[in-house]
Amino acid sequence: MPAECVVCGRDDAALCPACTAVLRRETCSPYRAEQFADALMSVFGHTMLPVVAVGDYRDTLALAILAFKNHGRTELGPPLGRALAGGIAALPRRLPGLEGQRVLLVPVPSTGSGWRRRGYDPVALMLGAVDRERRLPPGMAVAPVLAIRPRLPWRRHHQKGLGRAARRSNVRNSMRIRRRRMGGIRPAMPLAGFAVVIVDDVLTTGSTVREAARTLEEAGAVVCGALVLAAARAPDKGAPGRPF
Repeated sequence: MPAECVVCGRDDAALCPACTAVLRRETCSPYRAEQFADALMSVFGHTMLPVVAVGDYRDTLALAILAFKNHGRTELGPPLGRALAGGIAALPRRLPGLEGQRVLLVPVPSTGSGWRRRGYDPVALMLGAVDRERRLPPGMAVAPVLAIRPRLPWRRHHQKGLGRAARRSNVRNSMRIRRRRMGGIRPAMPLAGFAVVIVDDVLTTGSTVREAARTLEEAGAVVCGALVLAAARAPDKGAPGRPF
């Protein structure tokens, strides 16, 4: 079908060459971003879960993510996957304790309503593109071992539009470990002792990745941190910086 660039509107490309170059510039320097997520910092300012962000949730990257997640532009999976691959390659430098270990990349699963609305899982689609293009570093593997717990309809709330406290409450006890083999991982035992990095698309309050970390740690995994494609700027945090 005919396509146009999701950023500038140029015909015949989901992301034109000029906007692709801008996207590469916006995602060329992964940085530590947990300081922008309230749920990942203690009241004393100590990091509870380190997070590496590939870029800031704004400009070309934000438009590409929105089109990919909300408007069915699945052809953006490969270019966004390449940006995510840059973050994966930077993990040993940005997160302590990963050198020389086998690392499992655990995607945050899509909710049931998200699946029904989109027909695909955005994070899984990006990681699939990374794997197909052989961009995973040696010693790293994708392990989709998390699943969303079923909830009664009146207890389901979408994270978008909720306040910070409501987001934390909404995701509490919302995840579980899959009971069947996924990607060669049998969840009942091999997670114990494995180094794990959680992968998500956008970091806002950090509630979702914190809940994912709690679920994985209860299964015995050693959660070393998280990787996100983009970090959103909280209104009271000022412009994102790159202090790490």
